Amino acid sequence: MSMLDDAARLVARALDIQAEIGPDESIATLPAWTSLGHVRVVLELEEALGRSLATEEVVGIDSVAAVAALLATASR
Repeated sequence: MSMLDDAARLVARALDIQAEIGPDESIATLPAWTSLGHVRVVLELEEALGRSLATEEVVGIDSVAAVAALLATASR
């Protein structure tokens, strides 16, 4: 399992998407990623990381790849 796969599952879970989503998905390609959906992604990510995200991090979350990058910081 790659970090991108983990991020894709996290985003799908947060947005209640039953189908598998790809690592190239983003806020522009997922209709469920609304402002409320964004909050849900942030909450799932904070839970996975075990910490609160900084404002700059929250604003930068716009894709599965961005979620993967933040998840990668936890494994360093």
